[in-house]
Amino acid sequence: MIRNGTGDNRIMENKIRILVVHSTLHIGGAEEVTANLCSRIDKSKFDVKVCYLKEKGVVGEKIERQGTQVIGLSKKDNDKTDYFTSLKLRKIIKLYDIQLVHSHDVHAFTDCAICKITMPGLKFTHTFHFGNYPQRAQPFRLLERLLWRVPSKLISVSNKQQAGIRKLYGIPENRIMTLWNGVDIETQAAEFDIINHYRSLGKVLIGSINTLIEQKGMFDLLKVAVELKQRLPGKFVFVIAGDGHLKEPLKREIHSLGLENDVCLLGWVKDASKSFLPHIDIFFQPSLWEAMSMVLLEAMADGKAIVAAGVGETPFILNNNVSGIVVQPADINGMSNALESLVVDESLRQQYGMAAKQHYIESFTAKKMADRYETLYSLLLN
Repeated sequence: MIRNGTGDNRIMENKIRILVVHSTLHIGGAEEVTANLCSRIDKSKFDVKVCYLKEKGVVGEKIERQGTQVIGLSKKDNDKTDYFTSLKLRKIIKLYDIQLVHSHDVHAFTDCAICKITMPGLKFTHTFHFGNYPQRAQPFRLLERLLWRVPSKLISVSNKQQAGIRKLYGIPENRIMTLWNGVDIETQAAEFDIINHYRSLGKVLIGSINTLIEQKGMFDLLKVAVELKQRLPGKFVFVIAGDGHLKEPLKREIHSLGLENDVCLLGWVKDASKSFLPHIDIFFQPSLWEAMSMVLLEAMADGKAIVAAGVGETPFILNNNVSGIVVQPADINGMSNALESLVVDESLRQQYGMAAKQHYIESFTAKKMADRYETLYSLLLN
């Protein structure tokens, strides 16, 4: 592990050795948090490795490209459930003399807790990412209720999420803290023939980036599209980047409502925040729940005018009528009013976009997030 003699040995010994653990490293907010953390943490003070229990995924590959070691515990072609990942994880912790493990999902939480119980000197922290407490699925609820006392510190990503977690499990205030997420974004707009077509027609592009699941409020988006079409016919188009099990039902509803010229489902778009986000004029997030939305932060970073449902941490990170417009979830009329005001007023879009970008720079960069985690890690190891 150490290759360059006693001098480098001393350097490595002075670093805090951290293992970040996920079940998989596919696309998702928790996985992007880890990628951003690994890219921005102070590597002169922290030696960070990332471990996945099941599958590497595209985010795991990105983390490797960034220069962080990614360790897998399951064989590539083995689809069977592995009941011994905690034992394998324990070997990795011992092999690399890890001082602190940081889990980000229930499987990782469970395995890290087993390691902590059998290795008392190991420090352990866990981040909750689910955004709809107390509506937690029963199997996950049972495990989290059983395990929350094991970590040295628990982390929530939003104040509202923390309140829901504490109420559900009876966690004392001093055992859990909120650490906001942060993102980096370097946009590189890709070519989309359909977007060029809409631009040629002079339409304002209202964009969303999300997985097509119930949480994201996509059927509410269609209701808003119907109302907005009555007010501003031909002036706008909703363009949605993302895929999921609701894609076909949404297509049927679009046809049923006669919205074929007003709503476009692009499907899955690679690196959508970098390639697709630069094209849109207004970012719209009608989610029914969130913890702390990563794509919302990315829209702020790109200086977009934003209309978002006031769920999770959104009302705390988006200053209503200053850096965007916050509306109640499922408030179709409120969403329509907010979007109408931005569609018809380009200067207001620019004003909100500039304010959103400035707020992002002040509080929500990946470096700001890494600084917050560095402080926590140092406190835990002290």
